[in-house]
This record gives sequence, C-alpha cells and structure tokens, in this order.
Amino acid sequence: MTATTPTPPTTPVSAVFTADSAFTRWVRTHRLLTFAVLAYGLSWAYWVPLVLTGQIVRLGSAVSQFPALLGPMIAAFAVTAVVDGKAGVRDLAARMVRWRVPVRWWLFAIGSPVALLAIAVAVTAVLSGAPDLADFGRMAGLPDWGVLFVWVMFVVVNGLGEETGWRGFALPALRQRHGLVAAALLLVPIWAGWHLPLFFLLQNYRDLGPVGVPGFLIGLACGSVLLAWLYESASSSILIVAVWHGTYNLTSATAGANGTIAAIVSTGVMIIAVVVAWLCRGRGPTGHRQES
Repeated sequence: MTATTPTPPTTPVSAVFTADSAFTRWVRTHRLLTFAVLAYGLSWAYWVPLVLTGQIVRLGSAVSQFPALLGPMIAAFAVTAVVDGKAGVRDLAARMVRWRVPVRWWLFAIGSPVALLAIAVAVTAVLSGAPDLADFGRMAGLPDWGVLFVWVMFVVVNGLGEETGWRGFALPALRQRHGLVAAALLLVPIWAGWHLPLFFLLQNYRDLGPVGVPGFLIGLACGSVLLAWLYESASSSILIVAVWHGTYNLTSATAGANGTIAAIVSTGVMIIAVVVAWLCRGRGPTGHRQES
C-alpha cells in the first residue's frame, strides 16, 4: 500500500473574523490604518484606471467620478463589521440617518452655505453681473437634471459617501487621544491624499495647478475643523455633516460657482472655521475606546 500524507486542517474563513482571532485583533489595533488603506483602495481602483486611460471629467462628460465617492463609507462599514460586529454596524448606520437633532444644527447645515452663496451672488452681481442660477444645477460627472438633482447627489453620494468614513469613523478614532481641533487637523492628510487622483481626473482640480494646491489644503483643513465641530455638536449625526458637505459643494463646485463666487464662499468657510477652532480650543480627547 502507498502511504498517504495527511492533509493539514484548514482554518474556516469565518474563523478569521471571530472576535478573538489574530486578524481581528490586528485590525482593532490598527483600525484607522486599515480604514485608510481600504478607503484609498476602493476609490482609487475606480479613479486610477480612468486617469491612466486619459479620461478627464468635464461638464457633459460620459464618465463620472461619483461612484468612487462611496469608498470611505464602504471602508468604514467593513472595518466596523470586523472590530465591532453587528452592534457597531447598526450604530454606524443609525448615525447616517440621525435626523432628530436640535433645529439650529439643521439651520446651520443648510443655512450657512446658502447664506455665503447669497453674499457671493450679491457681490458678483455688483462687480460683473448676476450669475445664471441654473448653472448651479450643472456639475461635471452628473447629467444636467437641475439644481435639486445635483444637491441630492451631493448629499447622498458625495456627502454620505465621504462623511460616513471621515467623520463617522476616522474622527472618533482620532478623538480618543486628541482634542477636537487636533483630531480634525490630523485627519486632513488622510482626507487630502485620498483626493490625489482627482487632480488628474477632474477638470476643475486640474485647473488649480500647483499654485492652487496650498489653497486647497487650507480649505480642506478649515472644512475638517468645521465638520468635526458640527458632527459632535449635532449628536454625532453623519446625516447633518453630509448635508452641510453637499450644500457647500453645490455652492462652490458647480458650474455656477466658478471664480468669484467659489472664492467668497470658501473664504467665508475659513472665517467660520477659525472662530470654531478658537471656541473649541479647550475641547480635549474623548478617551472612549471603540473596542467591542
């Protein structure tokens, strides 16, 4: 008879994801790194091939950057499922639709970008004539279906897609050891780096050029501080920050926001962020561990 070598037992895939497995312990210890790698990987897997094939997203383009904006949200759910299980996933999903917050935060989330836009439109009307408001319904990567459609896409895909990851997952992880302002600023390099392929893919990012990059980073830092403050003030509502994010993009990233309008709106956000940073300078770490 021919001797046979016994086959070593294999580990079931489900065992890799158990609460006490080596994989789960590693992800729990490196949750922010795991999230960032996954968020970059998911979004860049869509954007980079478009860049390498010479695609550029402009008004009226057949290609769109929007599907990859869901990468941070998917990454947040994936990492949360591994380290916090079903309870963590339910909590993250609940924060995505948390709308019962004090009315003042809804007024701020929608009203502050709209108020800045109103100021910008008034200034532009005096300097060079009133802009065509229909242009705020025209966005590169989206069909020209009007302002409401563009706003909904900004809130649902862009806002929830990004904010579920950046504010809903990454910010609380950083807040364990850092104050609000410090955590918001530490998030900026991760958030900024994720945008890198867009500087080759999106026409309005390409138009910034090297000179515009510092301004982009400053704007992102101010946005990060403002959004961190809004997120924590509004009972950790991801929905609230998604609405602000989407409304801000409507006022600063659409065809109607070119030039002076975008500059005025962005400057207003920077001023608000400086005030917020001053008011929150004493807000220390939460100290709450997120382990299950």
